[in-house]
Amino acid sequence: MSPNLILTKQIDPVAYYLDLPIHPPYDARDAFDAIPMQLLPFAEGLTVGWKVSPMQFVDGLGRDLKLDCPNIVITGGQNQGDSPVALYVVAAFYDARNRLLSCQSSEHIIQPWESYDVPGLWSRFPFPITEIVRASVSITSYGWEDPRPKEAVVLSKQKPKTETRYDWVRDGGVVGSYNFQKWNPGQGDLLFASETLTKENCLRIRLERRESEGLTYLALIQSQSPKQLVKTFDNLIQYAFYNEAGQLCHGGSCMGMGNHGDLVSLIPILPEILESPSLYLELVVWEGPSGSL
Repeated sequence: MSPNLILTKQIDPVAYYLDLPIHPPYDARDAFDAIPMQLLPFAEGLTVGWKVSPMQFVDGLGRDLKLDCPNIVITGGQNQGDSPVALYVVAAFYDARNRLLSCQSSEHIIQPWESYDVPGLWSRFPFPITEIVRASVSITSYGWEDPRPKEAVVLSKQKPKTETRYDWVRDGGVVGSYNFQKWNPGQGDLLFASETLTKENCLRIRLERRESEGLTYLALIQSQSPKQLVKTFDNLIQYAFYNEAGQLCHGGSCMGMGNHGDLVSLIPILPEILESPSLYLELVVWEGPSGSL
């Protein structure tokens, strides 16, 4: 080994913020194979990319529903060190107006000599994949050896969005409630409680802090007060958190279908995110006729 090469073990978490333009595919099949976007420093040949995964769901009427869902992949390298490497990855996709389309978080540990991977980083997306023009990815990691520790952090160039709220009307009778606001999660277990967000099911949501076996989770809970006893509308929630610099740090989604009852989504979150005195919350809630979402 060269005496000038200094290897630094990343014991404290290091954060990477990547904002990457995407040319939307003319056909979803053009993106069924991963499209590389940027090399990562955790291992030789390691790449972060994006792809489209054809997924099948059961809609609120019990019918099969096929959707092309965007997801982030990390591939092409192995953990060749002698200790596990921990990754906490958040991925979000946006349209040409910089509006959140989908978001998900995943926590994964790569053991020595295992290939890098981040399972679960796809989001339900019931709209044309051609709407996607940008991906934002944040990666918090530790446990790997870095020969250039001072060059390790890649900063996002995104600026915080303007606080706003409006309805988002889409084809097929789908209406979205869009909200972006500055937000202080506070110290208690109840982090956020919304006003009524949808017209038909009068949907409200809560974000709550949960802890289990030493891990911290964020619970997204729906509460509905339908006008009619027969629920004929589905709901889809997408949310993302940003730090004070406007960089993505957490996000997730929750799907509620008319005859499936209320659902609770539990997503792991780094405790230090909720310790921040000030964050930004982006929230999109879509409501449409049963089978549309």
